[in-house]
Amino acid sequence: MLAKVRTVYSNLGYSFPLLIAFLLPFGINYAPIIIVWTVFYLFFGDPKTGFKKVFKNTRSYILLIFFFIHVAGYWFSINNYEAGISIEGKMSFFAFPLLLFCVNYEPVKVKKIIISFVSGCLIATAFCLFRAFQLYFFNHVNSFFYSDFSFFLHPSYFAMYLILAQLIVMLFYKDWLFHIKNLNYKIGFITTIFITGIFLCSSKMGLISAFALLPATFVVILFKRGYKKMIAGLIISLIVGIIIAYKLFPSPFERIKVAFTVTASADKIDKTAGESTAVRILIWEQAVKIIKDHIVFGISPGDTNDRLYKAYEDNGMTGALVKKLNAHNQYLQTFIGTGIIGFILLCVMTVYYIVLGFIKRNYILALFSILITLNFLVESMLQTQAGTVFFVFFLCLFSQYDLAGMKEPDESAGLSNAG
Repeated sequence: MLAKVRTVYSNLGYSFPLLIAFLLPFGINYAPIIIVWTVFYLFFGDPKTGFKKVFKNTRSYILLIFFFIHVAGYWFSINNYEAGISIEGKMSFFAFPLLLFCVNYEPVKVKKIIISFVSGCLIATAFCLFRAFQLYFFNHVNSFFYSDFSFFLHPSYFAMYLILAQLIVMLFYKDWLFHIKNLNYKIGFITTIFITGIFLCSSKMGLISAFALLPATFVVILFKRGYKKMIAGLIISLIVGIIIAYKLFPSPFERIKVAFTVTASADKIDKTAGESTAVRILIWEQAVKIIKDHIVFGISPGDTNDRLYKAYEDNGMTGALVKKLNAHNQYLQTFIGTGIIGFILLCVMTVYYIVLGFIKRNYILALFSILITLNFLVESMLQTQAGTVFFVFFLCLFSQYDLAGMKEPDESAGLSNAG
């Protein structure tokens, strides 16, 4: 009986990461799924062999050390409650390396996991659009903008998810789903939904990331496939599309305009400001001052926000203090809490993987890392479940598997061949 259960788990165990990938855009609590997944693996998997694979993999140590730095910080924190929340929030750095690096999934299973994420994003975006139209026509309420549109997640996170989903569609769907009839039309439909969703989220960094990554990726794809004449048409269409979008929906563009205006006049920012870009600049200045005084070990993850709040109070930053804002930059947030070691580890997990992705021609890893790095510059995304689960889950998958060639991962792969 036990042997049959283990056989079933061997065939269907990938359903756990598939379910997490699908549900990511809906912002639910993933802890129960991860716990059940862990229990099933310990009882019905092959944990002895699996954990040997994990600890032969240098990537595991990077993620696990980052987690245990936050655990160690608990004992040096004055605010133990916040320290405990920090540990809980970083559990993905402990769970996903153990659960994903211990198994070598077949290519078809990896594809299903990735496609399930895209499907979840598509359904979530369709729901948000349907809801917005319903509210507009039946309640006369405009919910086509920013947080009013993004029902499940903060719009910055949702836009980031949709950009990754669209990159996956552009890079892999043509090859993975070649057997589907009218595939080009379906890819076009999905792309239209995602671009619309990204635009309506109106996240400043989301729009910047989309403009930076999506057209450039599409141009490269067209160039490699020999459609050189289409590139000029694409560029013209993009410019015309931006002009039309600006005329019809000016709000997202105004948000970007305000951001650049505030940045250009940073020395004149009112300390009581509540505008997001203005207050970020003030916060970053205080964060850098705190880092300079605690550059080696930091002040512990549990006390990071309290120290920032004290800095806001001392410097008359009432806008940031009232809203109890964190550093709004993951690199600064991590540096304050864990010092130079945590900061270096975070740079390895982001900036280093950009370089490694291009060297190994693992382009989805490189693009994902660019997307994450850009968003980490303006949000402390690892302070939330939506940011942490997304980041660690896909970092493990993209660094473990060559999605373009769907090659099986090297069990002894270290940091040097993480692509």
